[in-house]
Amino acid sequence: MSRASSQSRMGRALLIQKYFKNKEGLPIELGSRPYWKQIYNENSRYCVLMTSRQLGKSTYVATRAVLQTVSKGSGSILLSTASRDQLRDLRENSILPHFERNASLKRRAFKQGSINNASSLQVSNGSVIFMRAIGTRVNSARGISAKSIIVDEIQDIPKGHLDVIMESAANFPSDSNYLFLGTCKGEENLMYQLFLDTCQNEWIIPCEACGNDNPPIGLEHVDLQMEYLFCSICKEPIDALKGRWVPQNTECQRTGYRIPRLIDPRTNWRTSASDGILDKYENYTRDRFLNEVMCLPNVSGQALITRQELESFCEDRPMMLPGEVSEKVRDKPTIATLDWAYNTKEDGQSHSIISIAQVEHDHIKILYMKRFSGPQYDGVQGPQMVLDEIVGLVGAFYVNWVLADHRIGNKENLRLRQRIGERMVEVEYSGGSHPVRWKREQQRFSVPRTQSMDRLYNQLRSGRFRFPNSTDSMTFLEDCMNVYTEYDAEKRTRLYKKSGKGPDDYLHLLNYTLITAIEHYGSRINWLNKFDYRD
Repeated sequence: MSRASSQSRMGRALLIQKYFKNKEGLPIELGSRPYWKQIYNENSRYCVLMTSRQLGKSTYVATRAVLQTVSKGSGSILLSTASRDQLRDLRENSILPHFERNASLKRRAFKQGSINNASSLQVSNGSVIFMRAIGTRVNSARGISAKSIIVDEIQDIPKGHLDVIMESAANFPSDSNYLFLGTCKGEENLMYQLFLDTCQNEWIIPCEACGNDNPPIGLEHVDLQMEYLFCSICKEPIDALKGRWVPQNTECQRTGYRIPRLIDPRTNWRTSASDGILDKYENYTRDRFLNEVMCLPNVSGQALITRQELESFCEDRPMMLPGEVSEKVRDKPTIATLDWAYNTKEDGQSHSIISIAQVEHDHIKILYMKRFSGPQYDGVQGPQMVLDEIVGLVGAFYVNWVLADHRIGNKENLRLRQRIGERMVEVEYSGGSHPVRWKREQQRFSVPRTQSMDRLYNQLRSGRFRFPNSTDSMTFLEDCMNVYTEYDAEKRTRLYKKSGKGPDDYLHLLNYTLITAIEHYGSRINWLNKFDYRD
């Protein structure tokens, strides 16, 4: 193998497939795991890989480190893990075997001047890999100067320790590079925090049956009755080999990839050893399944989205007030969603609430939110005051569609329809896994609760909703943290439940907004995969 110029003549992935061997002594083959090809060729100076277990992460780390070491003279890598056992396993079972499997590689690397011990691997061209376990002994990394920083199993490393080892690259301000890898844990976990601060590449798989791109792989792609990877929209099988990496946070220049188990075409769904995806779905705890299989965080209190995530979706703009609506805003179609409640729910915490939004080319923009709370709304005239104010908001924002809950607010929906006409449409949640349906006789949508909530949280986490500044928005967005999922063994399905910490009303308004956006924009905007709801 030639030196540094080799990588300029062919991609890193081709080099690896040509010169490196796997644990069976065969050439490393990426055709069966296409999601790795772009990652092996990744040239970003800052890269984060958040992966499920047993998907080739250790092989990638070792191969990248060895290739860089034997290809560049006087190069230096600081390779760190949390524990000595992790470091020993990476060195003995992933790095050194590359040399044992390839005689020419071994001859090139280990000549006069080479060093091979537990803490350093220096090859004959002068390149060196410093190996340190820094989970509890961060001082072991002090004093090392390295151009490349690789940190594996970063979920087990304190944030302060990471800051220390990154200083090892201070002498290379223009060409240092960083690679962080690990498995997700909680929302405060370093692995997840690093991934959020990247472009968040997700493996997006098209559905040949309905023609839509699936959202990022999530719990909506898991069903105990389906022993295959299926489209979250039409439920037909989809082919992971045909996926592609798509950034979800396009404004960020740092590179990150999420690699859940389900995107691997060799995934087993049921096995005689009970270690398939659906076996684990039944037997693992919720947190373990999310972390190790789905490559998603579990969050404290079983909330499904974190405050930090929600705050990151708030833009630097105030809430648009009814008297400030510009002609530009009025010229675009607008969606209003309602939830009627006059302290009828537990603890008197829930009140009527409205949200007003418009659909942009890559997100839904929330313009206005209000919870009708306070003494003026609690009296006898409260319902009429709320109704009058909503009618005023519909006029001020030139609202085209108004969706509201069918249950508690049925009477108020009828009164509102008398005032604004057919723009008023009701929504009812239902069980099962049917598509969203339009019930002609009742003039309302029937929405599968679990499926639609799966989709909503997926789109929320992907940043598809944008809100006014956090000062104006967080009292509403906190509703999104008051819901958790629970597995119902009898019905063999997941249920979304309110946590009791506070209201969840605004969450459902976002769900109604997404449903309306899909219905009216799904055929024109790529990420809004349209539901087939008609009978």
